[in-house]
Amino acid sequence: MTVPPPAYGPSSSYPSEPAYQAPPKKRGLKRIIFGALGIVANLIGLVVMPIIALGIVAVAMVSNVEATSLGSSSASMESSGGVSMYYVFVPTEEASDARCSVSSPGGSSLEEQSSSEGMEATVDGTSYTSVGLFTSQSAETITITCDGASDVAVADVGLTGVLVGLGVGFGIPILLGIIALILLIWGIVARVRSSRQIREHMQQHQQFQGYPQY
Repeated sequence: MTVPPPAYGPSSSYPSEPAYQAPPKKRGLKRIIFGALGIVANLIGLVVMPIIALGIVAVAMVSNVEATSLGSSSASMESSGGVSMYYVFVPTEEASDARCSVSSPGGSSLEEQSSSEGMEATVDGTSYTSVGLFTSQSAETITITCDGASDVAVADVGLTGVLVGLGVGFGIPILLGIIALILLIWGIVARVRSSRQIREHMQQHQQFQGYPQY
């Protein structure tokens, strides 16, 4: 009968040690930083961007204004309907002495300007200066009277451009702010998950080495 050779050394009750694996790296820090900076930048943009957008719209409106003579110093006109803004012009040499008023069924009133603040326009080859502005909420007949002026002209500048400017000025920062917020949340979630993975990796390593767990 063949007797098997004796085993050499006592058998180990521990499993063989697997190849060492480095702990996972923490992730999400860059996303957190860029997301936080983006939110701060867009909060500032909510104040700055509308001002810039309205400034651009105002310059475009002023450069493209076209005034139309009403033929006398007191005349009526039909508003274009919807919400509209109108500038009232008189001949430039009469602007400092002109006193204008506006009336309509909708209660439109003139917001006066000094002649030094007024815009300039050319009507039938003559220089005119704006002396005030008013808004109309709907289609209506508006009466304009300018004492001390020989003629009155009106320019419809509308409010569509202003509304578009406000929409762009507020819309872009809000959209970018939402993206920055998503990036920040994504970074925080990634950071928490990677921290949990590192903690679990260290616990498994300690268990294998026989270190007590607390």
